[in-house]
This record gives sequence, structure tokens and C-alpha cells, in this order.
Amino acid sequence: MKLAIIYSKEIKDRFEARHYINFVKIKHILEKCKYVTIREIATLKGGYTPSAHFIEDCTRGIYKNCFPFIKSANIRRSILDLTNLSFIDKEAQKILLKASIVKPFDVLIAMTGTVGAIALVPSIINEANISQNVVRIRIKEEWKSKFSPEYLVMMLNSSFGQIQIQGLLTSTNQKYLNQIEINKIKIPLLGELNEVIKIYKKIYFHEDNAFIKISQAKQIFEEEININHKNIKEKKTYIVNSKELSDILLPKFYYPKYSNTLKELKKKFKTVKLGDIADIKRGDEVGSENYKKYIEKSDSDVPFVRTSDLVNYEIDNYPDYYIDEEIYKELNQDVKEGDILYTKDGKIGLTAIMTKEDKCILASGIARIRIRKDIDTDLNPYYVFLVLSTEIGLYQALQRTVIAATLPHLRPERLAEVEIPLVDPRGQNKISQLVKDAFKLKAEKKKLFHEALTKIEGLLK
Repeated sequence: MKLAIIYSKEIKDRFEARHYINFVKIKHILEKCKYVTIREIATLKGGYTPSAHFIEDCTRGIYKNCFPFIKSANIRRSILDLTNLSFIDKEAQKILLKASIVKPFDVLIAMTGTVGAIALVPSIINEANISQNVVRIRIKEEWKSKFSPEYLVMMLNSSFGQIQIQGLLTSTNQKYLNQIEINKIKIPLLGELNEVIKIYKKIYFHEDNAFIKISQAKQIFEEEININHKNIKEKKTYIVNSKELSDILLPKFYYPKYSNTLKELKKKFKTVKLGDIADIKRGDEVGSENYKKYIEKSDSDVPFVRTSDLVNYEIDNYPDYYIDEEIYKELNQDVKEGDILYTKDGKIGLTAIMTKEDKCILASGIARIRIRKDIDTDLNPYYVFLVLSTEIGLYQALQRTVIAATLPHLRPERLAEVEIPLVDPRGQNKISQLVKDAFKLKAEKKKLFHEALTKIEGLLK
């Protein structure tokens, strides 16, 4: 039970205990500094969701004059998940979606899903559209010289901002935030954070450049394998000769798009199975009773990384839940820098690499892949990660995925069967170096992020 004292003069148009309990938590900050509301400094605009046939699932296209379509699921705290974007048909973008366009450095907030997650539109997206469950916050011209979007993002994602947002949620079965309530959120004006804003600008610079380097590595890999994916047709129906059957009796295993892509690959390159070059180990479940949200956690608590917490090829800076450090020590999962992370439950095939700045507990839906040092190849985690992050890796994983009740599952022993092509060593080296450089940027970004976050939370306390 939570208790708080609210004076009658402080009660306004809301009669929900949660709203006032959260208000008490931040009341002392508002009494000690000047603040503004979002209504004063910014304009808000909701998005629009067109018919499904206008939306394309396409992970390639961000550099090909496509128009990204940002849903609430793409909004993580501070950054957008660019690895899971959909794209809008160009004609729909021109005709239907003019009012819902967002541009670099607009601030976005999720109204459903991870309600209250706030992200900055990165510089590598020139123009995008947002769904009806996302609201764009744009700083007014007269405030731009004294109030940066980075400042707004870091304040809204701080415990101070998140406490306010949680207090403004509707009390229906499905949590929801509306624009009227967003306008009421208070932002303290703390001059001491100017240095932190500079750090945040570096954070976003590193984030964008790391993503670009991984995209370049993917492009080199596609050039090396030289497979025209469009020529390998998708078939709604197909026949499998009994001689071709293996111990996997799943229709998807024999799906021509997947199997023919692998056949084309094996005509050109020698391949090795993932299980022959790596040790694969799954994470653990800790029980939902041990989960703590960001605003509830203590400084010593450790991020609990679930499948939804792999974002842009790394562990999310703000995972949904944290776990007591004692449980972390008891589990002793043996996860370290350079390990590849791979989602084997739910959304199959999301990838990441552990950096030296990461400390976490992996949930059971994530497989830890560690390249062995005693193998007779020059393969490294950066190249293997890149292959697993492309269609070549994903197709093989989907072939082996089963549906248990309603959720997809990929068993570790089946993941071990995924084949890694050995392209020309020069190509491997180029790919590996780009990915390695990308994760150096990510490690530096994480270090800067923790530095900035500690400074912000310290001032707000």
C-alpha cells in the first residue's frame, strides 16, 4: 500500500489516487526550480495509420528514398528502433500522410504499447510518417534558442518525467496517454544540464554512425554473395519429394524462397555450421515477481534483457525491467564482451553484440553465442553477427522455427544448424572491421549515456 498526503487546494480536475501519489514524488523538485509545461514550449501533432496495403515490411530502403513508417513499437526510450521499421508506399505518403510527417530532431512519444517512451528522430531519417498511436512534439521557434530537443528527451525519460507520465495514464484496462495530458507535463529548467546536452548530442552522433557502418557492412556482404533475391520467387504452394525430407517435418523448412536461397549460396561458397564454430547457451527466467520498472529500481539493480530489449543491434539503454543484483550473482550467466545475442522466442532473429559497457541478465528467450577460439577458421564474432543479421541468417532460422501454442520458438540445437558462408577473406575483413568500428562507437555511446544519466538523476534527486 502507498500513502501520500494531498491538500485540497492541490486537487484539480483528476480524481485518481495514482496521479496524486506520483505528484508527491516530484513535488519537492517543482518547489525548488522554475519549470515550463510542454504546452508552452512545443506543439503537438498526432499521426495517422493508413490501410494495411499501403504499408510494406522492408528493412532495406532507409537509404533508397523510401518513407519509414514509425509505429509505437519502434519508439524506445531515447532512440528509435530502426531494425524493425515498416515503410509507406510513396503515393500514400504524398496523398494521405502529409499531416503526419516527422523530420530529424522531432521528439516522438508512444501513446500505446510502451506507453510514455520518448525518442528523438535521428538525422539519418530525412522524413518519416507516424502512426495514430504516436504523437510528434516539436519545439516552438521562439524556444529553440534556449530549449533543445535533446534536453526534452532526457527530461521526459528521466525518473522525473516518467513519474509524471505514469500519473497521467488513463485508468482503463488498456493504458493510454492522450495529447491533452501530454501538454500538462512539467519540464524543470536546470541550467546545470548544459554540459549534459552536449553529451547527448555526441550520443546521437555515435548512434547514427554505428547504424550506418552496420548497414554498409550488410551492403558489402550482399555484394560478396551476389544473390538476386528478387529472382528467387515466393510460391504459395509447393511440392516436396519424399527423398528430400529430413528430420525436420515443418512446411516452412521446405519453403522455396528459403531453401532455394540457401542452395544458391552453397553453390558459390563453402559454409560452416554455427554449432561447429560457437558455443550456444540460452538465458534464464527470474520470475515476474522480481521485475522492477525504471522508476522503482535502485542504483545496484541490473538490467533484465528480454527479446524486446534488443534494439538497433544492442541492448536497450532503458530495458523494461531490472533485477536485484543478488539474483545476477546467483545466476552467474557468463556473458561477456564480444558475445552475440540472438532472439530465439517471439520475434525470431533479432541480434546484438555485448559491449564492455554492458552488464545484464539474459532472459530465456535469448541465446548467447560465443565464437570458439579452437576452431580452424579465422571467423570472428563481428562477421558471424553480420551474417546472422541478414536474410541469409534469418531465412535459416525461420525454417527451423516452430509455433508452440501461439509463440514462435527456435531451439538452440536448431539454431546451431544455421550455416555461415565463408566469403572471400578480403570481404570478410572489410565486413568485420566495419562492424567492429560500429560497436566501438556503441560502447563509447553507452559510456556517455551512463555518465549523462547519472548526472541528470543526481540533480533531480
